[in-house]
Amino acid sequence: MIRSRSFASSVSFALAACLLAGASAYAAVAFHVGRAYAFVRDLAFDFVRTAAAKFEKPALRLEARRIELVQSCAYALKLAKRQRPQVRENWRMCPST
Repeated sequence: MIRSRSFASSVSFALAACLLAGASAYAAVAFHVGRAYAFVRDLAFDFVRTAAAKFEKPALRLEARRIELVQSCAYALKLAKRQRPQVRENWRMCPST
């Protein structure tokens, strides 16, 4: 019986199959690692962009707002109207003495 393939060609086919399987596995792993890296990178960049945008908004700067001004004026008026005791010479800390 005549062999159609030699031993060297069988080894070369097996080696080629192993190399192609390894290349396919490498490509799949590299693809998923690359997507994971891109996801984490985009997530970090979005966080930094969002944080920077929040500090650029004028609403977050220290500005007097209308409600806060009204509340502070009401508090100041309440303090101004409050009756304070007048200390005299015969005033004592304890009224029972």
